[in-house]
Amino acid sequence: MTQQPAQSAMPDAPLSSPAAAVRSVQEVSALIEQSAHDLRSALNAIQSWAYVLDRAFDTTPAPAQRALDGIRSGTQQQLALIEEMEEAVRLLADEGAPRWQRLDLLALTAQAVADRRPAAEARGVLLSPVATDGTVESSESAYLIDGDAVRLAPLLRHLLVHCIWRAPAGGSVAVHVFSEPDHVKLRITESPPLDQQRSASRLAALTDFFGRRAAPDGATPARQSSALLLTRRMVEMHGAALSAESDGCDSDRISVCIVVRFPRHMQA
Repeated sequence: MTQQPAQSAMPDAPLSSPAAAVRSVQEVSALIEQSAHDLRSALNAIQSWAYVLDRAFDTTPAPAQRALDGIRSGTQQQLALIEEMEEAVRLLADEGAPRWQRLDLLALTAQAVADRRPAAEARGVLLSPVATDGTVESSESAYLIDGDAVRLAPLLRHLLVHCIWRAPAGGSVAVHVFSEPDHVKLRITESPPLDQQRSASRLAALTDFFGRRAAPDGATPARQSSALLLTRRMVEMHGAALSAESDGCDSDRISVCIVVRFPRHMQA
């Protein structure tokens, strides 16, 4: 009699099964965590060697001092990007249902600006305080929305990070919050580009990206930052609308604005 091969009591789940999907998410998260650890180790070594070089001279030559300052600044920026990447992966892998509560979008936006001001200052970018549309601020309900605090606060921080990294040294990022009957609108205005053509190209790329439109004629879609990828996911989870607008009447100085319109109340 032919002996049948022994069967595993717990066969591997097919790739399309929920269990395989869960394992896949866990594996990706573990990979990102280990990669982040490795990257931090290398950056910490670079910082250590920069410290050694900085102490090797009684008077560091000006070119060497500028190079060391650049190394330290670049290292800090990379460490911040690694931290944001880890947070983005955790949020994207979280399939839990949103926990809705009444949140003040103006207060959360102001906190996000405060959290990211050091990053803006490190790049030499002016990050203005949050402005409003003039709605009486004593009205406690003017900027209230239904939101998930676990996801909304990171959404605001990552969107600001994207705009800060896009701005050139000496540029600016302006943030406005508007109260509307059924929505609260967040508008972030980037620094004007060097020329109108670049502004129009970015406006078109953002419009396609926010609308999840395929690139025309099979072209490769424009690459977007990880911060903007996370922003789109978190915005859609809130039932909000993400769009790109232009600002400015001077045809050579048109700024691109990223706009999010949050519904005041989530539909059941």
